[in-house]
Amino acid sequence: MSCSSNSPIRRIFAIAALLLAAAAPALAATKPQEIAGSIRSAQPYGTGTLGWFVLTAYDIALWTDAKQWSYQSPFALALTYHMSFSSSDIVDRSLEEEKHDNPSISDATLATYRAMMAGLFPDVKSGDTIIGLYTPGGTVRIFHNGRLTGQVGDQAFAEAFFGIWLSANSSEPRLRAQLLHMP
Repeated sequence: MSCSSNSPIRRIFAIAALLLAAAAPALAATKPQEIAGSIRSAQPYGTGTLGWFVLTAYDIALWTDAKQWSYQSPFALALTYHMSFSSSDIVDRSLEEEKHDNPSISDATLATYRAMMAGLFPDVKSGDTIIGLYTPGGTVRIFHNGRLTGQVGDQAFAEAFFGIWLSANSSEPRLRAQLLHMP
């Protein structure tokens, strides 16, 4: 069976290719101003996109000056959203991911983290950016569209939160590999 240039199959593939190209990450290589005082690098360490088929939830960039990412050096994750999410959606999903990453985390700890995150994450819409800036010792600062929404000084919380993307147990190993330059 041959596919002529006017065949329905060829048109479907052409439309799918255009949709996928439109959904490709639009990651800016411009360093967010919020992290300029903590990270000198002019380029992100790694970038990726979280999405499903032709839907993109967000683009993400990891920023650090370290030659190899670790909790020993400041770093930031910058998420640029392509969809709208409520604050409670972000908190609920974060807690699910933290539980996936560390199944032994207690319900009491998750309840504490829920209370912490409820004040950190606002509702987001397409085009919004949330940045999580980590400094050694466990301080996490969260910014929404350039405005500080709050900070938490707790190493365990920092590792649980950033582990969503950076832990070896992340539910998104391909995204983790992109952020950390892993095969």
